[in-house]
Amino acid sequence: MKGDPNNGKLPEERQLVTVLWATCLAVLLFLYLFAMLTVCKARLSPSDITANWFEAWGTWAGGLATGAAFLIAAFSIAVASAHARVDRQEAARIRENNDMAQARLLVIYKVEMPNGIESLATFRIENRSKDVFFDVSVPFVDSPTDSSTGYERRTPELVEAENRLHEFIPTAQLLTGYRDHNQHEAWFTLVTVHTADWRRIRFAVDYTDSGGRRWRQHLDGGIEPVYTTEAIPVREADRFQPPQQLKKMSAAEAWRAGGRFAKDFIPPESDEEFLEILEVPTVALWRRIELDGQPVVRSGEDTPGEIAVKVTFAPAGPPFWKDHFGNKLDEAGFRLTAGNSNGQSETQELRCPVDMAAQVSELLAEAIEYANDRFEGYELAAAQRALAARRRGRA
Repeated sequence: MKGDPNNGKLPEERQLVTVLWATCLAVLLFLYLFAMLTVCKARLSPSDITANWFEAWGTWAGGLATGAAFLIAAFSIAVASAHARVDRQEAARIRENNDMAQARLLVIYKVEMPNGIESLATFRIENRSKDVFFDVSVPFVDSPTDSSTGYERRTPELVEAENRLHEFIPTAQLLTGYRDHNQHEAWFTLVTVHTADWRRIRFAVDYTDSGGRRWRQHLDGGIEPVYTTEAIPVREADRFQPPQQLKKMSAAEAWRAGGRFAKDFIPPESDEEFLEILEVPTVALWRRIELDGQPVVRSGEDTPGEIAVKVTFAPAGPPFWKDHFGNKLDEAGFRLTAGNSNGQSETQELRCPVDMAAQVSELLAEAIEYANDRFEGYELAAAQRALAARRRGRA
């Protein structure tokens, strides 16, 4: 307080001053008593003023001095300790302030968009520093409602599961340095939620700065450290993760490829599964497959006793049809060596024993008819039923 002589002093310093004043008063009082008693005794009984008189008072003076010195020393140590404590607290405050220097550069604010939808609140989370922030997440957003609790809690998992239109809550995002332009514009992210009153929205952002310190910043600007001895849990790949060059085939993709690709998958059972594999255009535009020209037969120079057969049919065989066709060829004695398709037709290169040369055209035609009949009678029929059910559902 202004004018207060103790303003800015530590309690220990004020206590030391009190002890010093008390010591001075005690010394003055002792000297006054010594002088007064000595004068009185000299008048009343001069013979008693001897060396013993002064020795006794000296003993008392020594004791008083020792006690005063002890008190002054003790309170001086207390003052020194208090100053050390204050210095440590100030150093800790400065260190905490320095540690928070980057954390303060994560900025959260409401975005005002002209002609925007008032009920869709958008908040922007920006990295205004030159270093990255890791694992930027909003665990939940509380949006005001008229319910008994007064708010609805929305989490990233809930928004994704319910496929809420235009809503987004970030999770485990990496924010690059301020205005570090790249294809992702990743120095900021957004929180968008439907709400009746955006001023009562409540959420906090958890994040890790470039020094590995964890923080939580509230929408009102308050920042608090998050102390943890645990590593950040494994997250899904973020938007910077390059696409895998290899990926596991789905069951539908495996059945489309046919042959050895589909041998370990459970055969489809429902009509809808057959439609997913064959796809709508194949089912809707299906026409029976036929030979495209006569098979080309030549001798197999590298395989004595066999001939090479090149056969073309159109259109290209769909999934399942190829398996029926291949099974029939195997049964007849043909061996597939190569094949290719241009989307409109398909060409296969086969080998078979020489004694089958005269029957090649007939056997291939039979295999194609067999595959057509089997395909139309089972897989295509199931897919057509599913397609018809879809159309009825939209009607």
